[in-house]
Amino acid sequence: MTYSIIGILATILLLIGNRDVLCKPNGTEYSPTRKSYCRFLFGVLVYYITDMLWGILDEHHLIKLLFADTTVYFVAMIATVMLWTHYVVSYLDRKNFFERWLLHVGQIIFWLVLAGIIFNFFYPVFFWFESDGSYHTGYMRHVALALQILMFLSASIYTLYTTTKTEGVIRQRHLTIGLFGLAMAVFLLFQVFFPLWPFYAMGYMLGLNFLHSYVLEDEKEEYRHKLEVSREALKEALETAEKANKAKTVFLSKMSHEIRTPMNAIIGLNSIALTDKSVPKSTRDHLEKIGAAAQHLLGIINDILDISRIDSGSITIKNEEFSLTKILEQVNYIIQGQCESKDILYHYEVQEGATGNYIGDETKLRQILINILGNSVKFTPEGGGIKMTVESEPASGIKRTLRFIIEDTGIGIAADFLPRIFETFAQEDESFSSKYGSTGLGLPITKSLVELMDGHIDVESEKGLGSKFTVTVTLQKSSRKESGQRGQGAANGDGTDKPKVDLEGRKILLAEDVAVNAEITTMILSMRKINVEHAENGRIAVEMFRDHKPGYYDAILMDVRMPEMDGLQATAAIRAMDREDAKSIPIIALTANAFDEDVQNSLQAGLNAHLSKPIEPESLFKTLEELL
Repeated sequence: MTYSIIGILATILLLIGNRDVLCKPNGTEYSPTRKSYCRFLFGVLVYYITDMLWGILDEHHLIKLLFADTTVYFVAMIATVMLWTHYVVSYLDRKNFFERWLLHVGQIIFWLVLAGIIFNFFYPVFFWFESDGSYHTGYMRHVALALQILMFLSASIYTLYTTTKTEGVIRQRHLTIGLFGLAMAVFLLFQVFFPLWPFYAMGYMLGLNFLHSYVLEDEKEEYRHKLEVSREALKEALETAEKANKAKTVFLSKMSHEIRTPMNAIIGLNSIALTDKSVPKSTRDHLEKIGAAAQHLLGIINDILDISRIDSGSITIKNEEFSLTKILEQVNYIIQGQCESKDILYHYEVQEGATGNYIGDETKLRQILINILGNSVKFTPEGGGIKMTVESEPASGIKRTLRFIIEDTGIGIAADFLPRIFETFAQEDESFSSKYGSTGLGLPITKSLVELMDGHIDVESEKGLGSKFTVTVTLQKSSRKESGQRGQGAANGDGTDKPKVDLEGRKILLAEDVAVNAEITTMILSMRKINVEHAENGRIAVEMFRDHKPGYYDAILMDVRMPEMDGLQATAAIRAMDREDAKSIPIIALTANAFDEDVQNSLQAGLNAHLSKPIEPESLFKTLEELL
């Protein structure tokens, strides 16, 4: 029963000590070396089981089963040596002639011994049992054991040789593997002279514990260390990326400010020149073309800044209450004007129940609709038609799914180009850039904004017949009711019924450090006979407000980036004053800072509204009317 006791003990130790190797976690992919070691362990396990059964079968004199068990025993023995050689070669991975020789010789020996074992069924050359159960060995057993000793010695000597070319923990592992092979060769030698003693099993039992402790566990520790180093490197890379992203955001913000400032002068002065009725017709034509080109340039600048911010992840989605009716009226007012200039019929229809107040990003939704409708206007010829339909259906809870369907009778899109339509700078025809003023950025920006709102956009089109875009977003419905909802028709105004405030004679404090911008703003305000007092920076604006009695100024137009004291600091100083109008006077940011975070910073600093340059006179007047 000695064999059985040793076999049981060895099996238990192998399963417990190597459970992390034998039981591969789901989703884990082992390396070729680890796979070779697993196969070797399974070979040893089979060998242990034959040892365990041999003692039990011998105790009960089950001769036929003993013969079958001993046959498997010899197959497992030679197979395990071959698998050990595969592991050593895979572990060292020198890819030289001797490694290839070891693998080929190991396979040849395995097949020769296997052939001898098969032959043993017909003529006893390995072993045989007498009728009384006594066990006898043949000469082929000694040959097989000698060949196994040779393989262990060859692999071990080669492994020990490689230790001379390594150092540190790797050298220690190679040394452990080499000594294991030498030890197994010694135990096999004992097995030759003492066939009824389980020296071979005991060698594996002791050697595998050393291999697991000094090779596998050491490798795990090294892997953990490398993983920790990788985590630190990833952490540093993330911090570097965040810094770079922040720097990019700052750069884009500054670029936006620097580009918009001269654009404000160009567009502003051009708009003022067009108001002069004495301008000759030919000059007026030139001015109108300058204005159109400047607006086109501003659109390109805005698109480039938007796509850059989307790529850098700088754009965030707000969750604020807004009126869908108001958005639709604003969009329709803009698109109706564009359609009238091209003699395009524009019609919109809103499904009952779609309008109302929602929670989401009003600005992004407006931009999405204007981008798609603007594209339809751009690519629809004179006499064509555009239609927008707004549908709504219940979603989960208090949410509703809104569907904006925009159809046109434009030039359409070829079927082979449809898969690329949302790619950055993609254009079906390179001539579109000059013919239609297309940059190939509008739709990629639109798709990104829709996806940021957890929605999706679909397109159907046929060349020469038109296109159909469907934007689907799910928003939370607000419980607050809105009045003055309109269902369908042609857009014809901003849709507000609130009476206009008379701006004539109002006194405005303008804080602006750029002289030409101050001149333009003053001239724009003079169109409505508004009185303007100019402060060259934030500090002067604070002093002028402080030095005049309460109620002297009706509102303040505040640039944000100014020397000595910026607009946000000046606003905070005014709001902190101990006077009755300090908290109530409308302060409007009038700045080239146009990003969402700039708007948020303005509102947090105490400003009532944020208008971006170039100044749109109607937007400025409308804001003043709402706040006064």
